Amino acid sequence: MEANTRDPGLDVVRSLAIVFVLVIHTAGAGLTQTPGSFDWWGALLWGAPARPAVPLFFMCSGALMLCRDITPRRIFTHNMPRILCAMFAWAFLYRLAALLDDGFTMAGLWDAVKRTVLFQHEFHFYYLHMLILVYAFLPVAWVFVRSASRRELEYLLGLWMITGILIPTLINFWPFTLVEPLELRYKMGKAYSCIGYALLGHYLRQYGGSIKRRWYALALLAGLAVTFGGCAALSLRGGALNDIFLEGMSPGPMLTALGLFGLVITRKEWPAPVVKVTGRLARASFCIYLVHVLFQRLFLRLGVSAGASPCVLSIPFVCLLLLAAGWLTWEVLHRIPIVKTYLV
Repeated sequence: MEANTRDPGLDVVRSLAIVFVLVIHTAGAGLTQTPGSFDWWGALLWGAPARPAVPLFFMCSGALMLCRDITPRRIFTHNMPRILCAMFAWAFLYRLAALLDDGFTMAGLWDAVKRTVLFQHEFHFYYLHMLILVYAFLPVAWVFVRSASRRELEYLLGLWMITGILIPTLINFWPFTLVEPLELRYKMGKAYSCIGYALLGHYLRQYGGSIKRRWYALALLAGLAVTFGGCAALSLRGGALNDIFLEGMSPGPMLTALGLFGLVITRKEWPAPVVKVTGRLARASFCIYLVHVLFQRLFLRLGVSAGASPCVLSIPFVCLLLLAAGWLTWEVLHRIPIVKTYLV
């Protein structure tokens, strides 16, 4: 969207989401510590509230795109090529970076090309693969939301919460482990479940203002409690990190995303400095997402690690470094016409 037509609330959400991504990927080093240790608690304290990162991105996509006429032609000639170009280009750059560390050879270069073409990409590129699927379904979703009543949309969202959020979580616990068909037949896959987040974002942007803000606050608090408390309880009991309640398709992050998105999107006015900063950061968020792991590995080689004790301090410090490095990268690259259109 052009600067004069941007939604400040969605810019705030996207800015929070990209910061959350950086927190998740830096807190992971601390979560490898022994559950119950000081550094482990510090990592969980930062990492648990950040878990709605990817859900918030999908909610923003739904809120932005499901309010307009979307055709398959538009998706496959405009949106999809840009995602694919960015995905393959940056995936290959990550492979080249690895070659520089291991030693550059023609065999290694050919292997990098093959792995890139075969979608053997960096771990955090899973978001791009899921985004492709969500975009492919958006024209169909738009047909539904265009003609569906509010109650029909709520019914679909309720069905998604059961099959995409609750069942995939509950099947890990007794007595649901005894019911085999829940796992085999009724669970919605994670990639397809992201479509539900897109619909939720659209629903909250359309009807969220009619819901009292205290319900969003309660959802936010409940989500934080479930995410933090569930992970802590299971990890302490098992003696190792148990990330069931940290998954983006689990009840805690879903409630946190719902509450946070609702509180932000229903706020009527934002201070001018917030609008200016988040508008810029929201535009840079995709680039930051793509490049931050490169900088994370560079900082690690330089001895700057988020796993350094105390994690409660090292995690936000490294996050700020990654945010600054990624943002600066975007400020440079988005001034190059072709790069701006297809890579960042």
